[in-house]
Amino acid sequence: MRMPLFRQVSFYLIFSMLLFAVVPRVDGAMLGSGFLGLSPVRKLQRFLESEVVSKRLLALGFTADEVADRLGSLSDKDLNQFAQRIDQLRVAGDGGLGIIVSLLVIAILVVLLLQLTGRRIIIVK
Repeated sequence: MRMPLFRQVSFYLIFSMLLFAVVPRVDGAMLGSGFLGLSPVRKLQRFLESEVVSKRLLALGFTADEVADRLGSLSDKDLNQFAQRIDQLRVAGDGGLGIIVSLLVIAILVVLLLQLTGRRIIIVK
């Protein structure tokens, strides 16, 4: 039994959309050369001195002296862990947009599959 061309193309498109949905998302950001190869203490200081972070700390009620005292009281293990977490931060998150797009693609694929098979969904009360 030979499948019509339209159905073959639709199965190919469904497979390719599923394949692209599995590919992990990669986020990138421009970083100044000052962040590369820094010691954990210096990296934390530069991070805390950045404009966005310093404004947020001020909004939370922390002064620069309090932050410096707290940073000085951390152990080497805590400093390294904090520096690693800074390296893993995403610069700009997608805000759930990826989930919404994925759900839309799945819904479109389901409708397309139902149309191709000639099936209908009837909701009866």
